[in-house]
Amino acid sequence: MSEKNQITVYGKTYKIKTDLASVNAQDLADYVNDKMHELSSGKTKPSTIDLAILTALNIAGELFEVQGTAKQEMTQKKSDQKEADQKVRHLVQMVEKELGRMQASRGAAR
Repeated sequence: MSEKNQITVYGKTYKIKTDLASVNAQDLADYVNDKMHELSSGKTKPSTIDLAILTALNIAGELFEVQGTAKQEMTQKKSDQKEADQKVRHLVQMVEKELGRMQASRGAAR
């Protein structure tokens, strides 16, 4: 369900629709606004459109970093799980082998 929101970024108010249930639209706008102000604090003052593009590129860079980290963590978890599965299989084989020996020695003792 789309929700209508009014947000302000860099002094300009926008009316938007969003389906983002877990994220507050104004929080997003505040984040973008803060990034724009960070980038505009230098000696040269880029135009608003240039500033918006630079901000978008910076935020996209942050997103790519987070995605890369998440992908690495997922790959590591899969590797760790595979290693744990192998260890469990090995332990099961060892236990089964020992149980077989125990049963064989009981049968020989009778």
